[in-house]
Amino acid sequence: MLSTTRFTPAGRKNVTRDTDPYLPGKTARHMGVCPACHAVRNGQRWTFDTPTAKMLLKRTGEVDLHRCPACRKIADGFPFGLVTLAGAFLAFHRDEILSIVRNEEKRAMGLNPLARIMSLTEEGGRMEIATTDEKLAQRIGREVHKACSGDIEYTWSDDVKLLRVRWMRDA
Repeated sequence: MLSTTRFTPAGRKNVTRDTDPYLPGKTARHMGVCPACHAVRNGQRWTFDTPTAKMLLKRTGEVDLHRCPACRKIADGFPFGLVTLAGAFLAFHRDEILSIVRNEEKRAMGLNPLARIMSLTEEGGRMEIATTDEKLAQRIGREVHKACSGDIEYTWSDDVKLLRVRWMRDA
C-alpha cells in the first residue's frame, strides 16, 4: 500500500489566529476597504487590488470601511518584529543594506499585504526596524545575513508574538 502525506504550505501551518489580536475571528459579510492604504478585504483575505478598491470606495453603501490589521498595528505602535542592524560594516554599506531591506519588504507584501515596515530609525551607527509581521523581520535578517554575512541572532518571545533579530558585522 502506498502512503500519502498531505502537503501544507509553510505559511499556512504556522498561522494561528488566536495569537494575533489584530486579526478578526469571524469573517465579515461584505467586502471591505482600508481607508488608509486601500487594501481590499474579501472574507479574511487582504489584497492590494487598486481597481477594485477604487470601485468599492465609490459604492460605500455596500462596503465596510475598516482599517486593515497592518494599519491598526502601525497606528497603535505594536510591532511583531524588531530588527537591529549594527556594526562598522553598516556605516560603509548603509545604502546597499537599506536597499535589501526595502526590496524584502516589497517581496513580502506581494505574498502578504499585512507584512510591512512600521518604522526605520538610525542612531549611533545602528539601524532599528519595526515590522508588523514576525516573518518579515525574519526574512529581512536572513537576506541581510545572506548578502553581507556577519553574525545573526533570532529571539522569539514565549508569551508575546514578537521576534527580535540582531545582525552585526564589524569588518
